[in-house]
Amino acid sequence: MNRPAYWAGAVALALALSVGGCGAPGESEDARTEDTMNQDEAATRVTEHIEGVVAALPEGAELEPRQGMNVAACDDPTDGGPRDRVTVSERLWIRGLPVEDNEANTDLLVAYWTDNGYEVVMDERPDNQSVTVRHTEDSFNVSLRVTDQGSLSLAASSPCVWPEGAPGS
Repeated sequence: MNRPAYWAGAVALALALSVGGCGAPGESEDARTEDTMNQDEAATRVTEHIEGVVAALPEGAELEPRQGMNVAACDDPTDGGPRDRVTVSERLWIRGLPVEDNEANTDLLVAYWTDNGYEVVMDERPDNQSVTVRHTEDSFNVSLRVTDQGSLSLAASSPCVWPEGAPGS
């Protein structure tokens, strides 16, 4: 595997996902200045998306936090949206599953996602075990990656939201 190319792609994807949820293509500025869920509600939804993944995995899957819940600025002026919004995300390790089952577990999750209202945004299989999906109703993103060492990494992130649920609050 070409590690620099893989990580460059992963970084580009992370940037696209963190900005990509800030406004749908063609969405008006007015639509992005309307009330949203607040960051606590976004954190709850991130957790719900993660719990759905875990429920779809075989028995024995356990989550290990990588950094805990993260709130980051979502104010890149190139997205056309207003400043002061945030995106909420969490990254975790999935432990307790045999490494030799990673491909089957990735397939299992892709089936779960496509059956439960997610669209595949990026699928790098078979070269890399990396899949990113977006929920069609709430625009939350979920990603699964398998490291070179065989560890499963799970991430979920919100679209851009106002911290208190409304602009200027």
